[in-house]
Amino acid sequence: MAVGAGVLLVGCGQKPSSQTGAPRSAGAKSAAATEKIYALVPCGQVGPFSKIVRLFQAAHPQVRLDWEQENIVTMTKKVLDGKARPDAFLSMGDLEMNQLQKAGLIMEGTRQKVAENSLAIVVPAANPGKVSGIADFAKPSVKLVAVPDPEVNSVGRHTQEALKKVGIWSQVQRKILLPRFAADSKDLAIAGKVEAAIAYYPCSVEVHVPNAPPTLPKSLKLVGHIPSDLYAPFWCEGAVIKGCKNPQGGKLLLEFLQTPEVQRIYRDWEFVREPGKPAGAAEKG
Repeated sequence: MAVGAGVLLVGCGQKPSSQTGAPRSAGAKSAAATEKIYALVPCGQVGPFSKIVRLFQAAHPQVRLDWEQENIVTMTKKVLDGKARPDAFLSMGDLEMNQLQKAGLIMEGTRQKVAENSLAIVVPAANPGKVSGIADFAKPSVKLVAVPDPEVNSVGRHTQEALKKVGIWSQVQRKILLPRFAADSKDLAIAGKVEAAIAYYPCSVEVHVPNAPPTLPKSLKLVGHIPSDLYAPFWCEGAVIKGCKNPQGGKLLLEFLQTPEVQRIYRDWEFVREPGKPAGAAEKG
């Protein structure tokens, strides 16, 4: 793959933020209920997680939940480098969790699937490459395709897998730019610097703004998802990180993410294996 020399925007397009829940209660009995929970959340989940936090605080008003949004590549590196030890770590896919597990940083028995994820093709609004599907990447009209670096992004790793399975890897390899961050791939399409880009399907819409509904940028067109039979299924995952201050609190949060109400929120934000409705159709508010 060739690394593009074009201008790449930084991360998620926003500075990391910290959201704090209700103060701890003096009468709380369990460790998870009396200590604050610190979670690292990828910017690609900020939209749904902003709603999930409100549900969690309503269910556990005695808990103080601090969460920080960050690009998944950056936050994974923070944990690998020992600069962060969150009670709960959420990923966008399997590659990041595999890195942490290989490094021996995941508390045994805590790694779990949180929400289905999938791959989308996005193009500039005018669609100059006339792209209607992944096979079109081999067309002469497609000069450049942005694919997040497969060494550090689940989306890039599974896109590489799909391109090989569809049989056009050798034809498109020279056309591929490798932005480090998944958000940069979409930004390159918005700026018209590539004819096509790959994104996480839910991230084809704007998901980085807390309490805002998913919205497709006007300068971007969603072509559709890459057929799921072209790559191995993958999920957003969660785990408790070894050495964190409140592992019981991390487990409490991860358990909450499995509830039907939370799973419904993720589906509303298009965290699905087989998208069944247009992106941006999630409930508002």
